[in-house]
Amino acid sequence: MERQYCASAYTIDFENKKILLMYNKKLGKWLQPGGHIEGDETPIETAIRETFEETGVKIKIVGPTFNGTSYEPIAVERYINKVGDMIDIQYLAIPITKKLFNNEKNVTKWIDIDSLDKNQQIDEEIKIKVNNLFKNFKEKKF
Repeated sequence: MERQYCASAYTIDFENKKILLMYNKKLGKWLQPGGHIEGDETPIETAIRETFEETGVKIKIVGPTFNGTSYEPIAVERYINKVGDMIDIQYLAIPITKKLFNNEKNVTKWIDIDSLDKNQQIDEEIKIKVNNLFKNFKEKKF
């Protein structure tokens, strides 16, 4: 099984306490938007492009920063699933636009962060990440 490299973004609307998620039909679960790194794209460029392609939402990567000028991933995770052996580089983003449209016929939603814990269709790992990101970055001025 060939390893594939991907990038994704946890896009949080801090003002309205919402997270942008999409339903991945192949995996049968809700995830942050993301996809395969193409050509000479950087992981950040991939996360921005894939989020727009999958949801119609334009985003800005916002943190965290290590040196004050470049954005660092919030996580790098390896998954082996139905899609393959994946390395996913994950970022924190805020929306520039908020209107959803489904270019790839995905189900996408802005989900209330306060209701995440009650939602049985969202993995615990995502709930924990989103709650921690919201708590740790809600006071930041982006």
